[in-house]
Amino acid sequence: MGGLAVDVHWERLVLPSVRGFIDSEDSLQHIIAGDNAKLARNVSYETLRLGMVGAIFLYHFAEVALERKALATIKPLAADKGAARHLISNATVAANGDPRPDDHKILGEVADAIKHAELNSPTILHVPKRNRVIEISHAAPSIFAEGLPTGVPQIVIATHAGTRSLSAIMGNVGRGWTNLLGLEPI
Repeated sequence: MGGLAVDVHWERLVLPSVRGFIDSEDSLQHIIAGDNAKLARNVSYETLRLGMVGAIFLYHFAEVALERKALATIKPLAADKGAARHLISNATVAANGDPRPDDHKILGEVADAIKHAELNSPTILHVPKRNRVIEISHAAPSIFAEGLPTGVPQIVIATHAGTRSLSAIMGNVGRGWTNLLGLEPI
């Protein structure tokens, strides 16, 4: 995939991964409300899996943008992965325009939790190192008025400060990339 242009990588790999998760999460409420417990369980696990895939692709897009020189004209210049992550963190905003500078880092911690059985890195700041990091919840996220209301199933991220909607975090980070590089919105 090293030869894909940054916009092609975004449109063919990142967007379908994130949108697939969001579509699956949207279908959860109807399926869980039905009478087919096996289908509800299967769709629940599939939604979690799609959320994990989307988190990994969206978080690591910073490295793709850096390597493809897509950030070369943006000031301050992102010369390494840390600077690229800092750039997207500063560009990440909620749907109402409020800054969400921690969202890219949270997404990275979710990606690490997915890839590793135990989180022992000192750089893990937001998510628990020894517990579930993402789960299906019927409660509204406890931080920020983002995500779905109480009673509607959604994927949430457990942070030390409270729960966050995974789809909202993905949307916030996606808006950052749209603002920085003019990429298609999530």
